[in-house]
Amino acid sequence: MLRFLRTQKEDASDTELLTRFQQQEDRQALAVLFDRYIELIYGLSLQYLKTPSRAEDATLAIYAELQQKLPHHEVKNFKNWLYTFIRNHCLMQLRKEKKMITVNYDPAFMQSDADWHLSDGPSEKEERESALDFCLEQLNDQQKACVQLFYYKGHSYKEIATMRNEEVGRIRSNIQNGRRNLKNCIEGQEQRNE
Repeated sequence: MLRFLRTQKEDASDTELLTRFQQQEDRQALAVLFDRYIELIYGLSLQYLKTPSRAEDATLAIYAELQQKLPHHEVKNFKNWLYTFIRNHCLMQLRKEKKMITVNYDPAFMQSDADWHLSDGPSEKEERESALDFCLEQLNDQQKACVQLFYYKGHSYKEIATMRNEEVGRIRSNIQNGRRNLKNCIEGQEQRNE
């Protein structure tokens, strides 16, 4: 996995590093921030893009984009902002890769080509979100809480452990098991819908 060099000023807060980068164009401050969250960036990219090589490419592209876009954004909570930025980057990447399928049809073959329209049924994205909501409710309480705090709220393992008064290893286990159970449940829902 990608890894940036650790710097001497790691004890600075996200806000301090962000301010240094935005006001003084301190690229070292950005490198520290990036290194601090590289596992989140890579992991979320891998979740969306599915292969390690694509996730690594996305991680590097995100770093380049941060250099260009971060100076122009007002960011109150860097980790939450970054999570959204990563997700949007990956979704845009997937959208670019999605190929348009063109279907040639003979209007004489159809009853009325003027009446032809797209289905009003739920989109693939809506079906997937619905399956995710359903499957999230199927998790046990510990897994559900940890998954929501980590993926939806953007908290680290350590922050969740402190909030829940549990060991970091237990939090990691709940998140990993919850993620696996969600994946299995969603795949089961998709098979039932086919």
